[in-house]
Amino acid sequence: MLALAQIFDGIAMLPWFLLLVFVVHLMVFGTLAVRRREGYYLALVVTFALLTCSLGMRLFLPEINLGGQELSQWVRWAAWLAALVSISWGVGRFVRRRGSRRARS
Repeated sequence: MLALAQIFDGIAMLPWFLLLVFVVHLMVFGTLAVRRREGYYLALVVTFALLTCSLGMRLFLPEINLGGQELSQWVRWAAWLAALVSISWGVGRFVRRRGSRRARS
């Protein structure tokens, strides 16, 4: 029975762990964006900023609604769109770099 209680305590801590992960990613990609000055990192920064905001709202302001939905849900959908842009941009960069390496070989 104690193990089941520990599992539920671990599940309750998951949003806090994810918030920490999102904040760390936001700081790392923000630093990379400033240092490298590449637009590619902007999509990553926006994605992790939206994820951080969404989870923060869910933890601290769950009562705020917009159009019958929690505001955090709307922000999460925006994060999904930003992630789609980020992934597409990343795949495009990978394909271009791979093509340019093959052309040099």
